[in-house]
Amino acid sequence: MEENRQSRGPSLRPWALCVAVMIGPSLLVWTVRLCALFAGCAPGPGLCHGAALGAGLRDALNLAWVVSTSSLALVGLSLAATLLAFRACRPLTGTLSLLSLPILTPMLPILAVLFSRYDGCAVSADDIGSCELWGASMGMAFHNAAIARDTVFGIVPYTFALTVMLGVLGFFFARPKAPPEPHPMAKMRHSLGEDDKFE
Repeated sequence: MEENRQSRGPSLRPWALCVAVMIGPSLLVWTVRLCALFAGCAPGPGLCHGAALGAGLRDALNLAWVVSTSSLALVGLSLAATLLAFRACRPLTGTLSLLSLPILTPMLPILAVLFSRYDGCAVSADDIGSCELWGASMGMAFHNAAIARDTVFGIVPYTFALTVMLGVLGFFFARPKAPPEPHPMAKMRHSLGEDDKFE
């Protein structure tokens, strides 16, 4: 059992944890948005079939913006996910993580805001105007979409350069290692076992 664990190498669970921290809040945002869509509630200031669904969307967005509006958090967590994937001998997974996570993490809530806007609902990086959606004031939850967009444009050149550099290093140093050659005594025992079967 211990030999099997050693042969598997490091787990991808730490990598999955980093991805969950970055993408999880955005998935929560889209869960609320899709609930409103399936309920047939068009974006507007009124309640969604008597429910203040906007409050749930606002809280989910505020959680998503904790990472999405911070360049340091986006790059740091993406880099951590990349190195953890390399440690698990998954160079392609690590390279794709650094390439996609810094863009995907803010873009998911940005798209949710764009699909929830309506005429008279303001989204501004300068916090100008306000928006009432499904019975709740959205406040900075909507305005942060403009800030997150600027953050994406600011970090993409750096994350792309890091992806190229670390992708090359990962290809050479993080590839899965070939299984070690069995001990000569193990080979002998295996061959003797096969001979016994034929007898």
